[in-house]
Amino acid sequence: MRSKLRTGVCVKTRNSSLARIILFVSTLATISFVPACSSTENSPEEAASDALGVTTTSTPATLTASRLQPPSQDNDYTKTSGRPKVIFDPCTWIPDQPFAKLGLDPSARERGSDIVAEYTFLTCDVKNRDESLQMDSGNVTLDEVRQKYAGRTQDTTINGRKAILTSEKTGDNECSVDIETKAGYFGLTDILSTQGIGTGIKPCDRVTEMAETLEPYIGKDN
Repeated sequence: MRSKLRTGVCVKTRNSSLARIILFVSTLATISFVPACSSTENSPEEAASDALGVTTTSTPATLTASRLQPPSQDNDYTKTSGRPKVIFDPCTWIPDQPFAKLGLDPSARERGSDIVAEYTFLTCDVKNRDESLQMDSGNVTLDEVRQKYAGRTQDTTINGRKAILTSEKTGDNECSVDIETKAGYFGLTDILSTQGIGTGIKPCDRVTEMAETLEPYIGKDN
């Protein structure tokens, strides 16, 4: 498999995040990877959002830090893919407050390894010392997830949206919830650190809480 790697001022890769996504694109002839860098800048609109009382919207506040911005989705691969563009970007559409309420460190927010090719995934990571939440917003459907992990998925709902729960997609001590969107799905994977394992945290319990807290930021039109 050939891959085209576009490098910038700095490159940060998140191997576990990329490993999950690459399962869907392993048969592609060419993949365009867009690594990004971390930033700790905050949204000017954060104080106005409350994760527990937020209503769905298609025009949410957007974090403006340049290194958090998603890549362009206009290239030769996306133009011929027949798949919709991914609108919801978890790294710029979700303010700090809901992450803090989940016990995660908003200042640790950073882009993962975005993929923009025949399939598109916009990625973001937020963590604390016990766990890492890895988020992927993509144009792969829930049916494709079911086929990939046949016999391992559990249908569920998150705030009324269809969703799938899958434990240990790519490794131990992790659990994923993929929430249906118009483009495809918004995936959340909670990965426990060695220290987190010792606390007795159960990733599948935590990831459902995370999904319910963050789902409203997708927006009703997405």
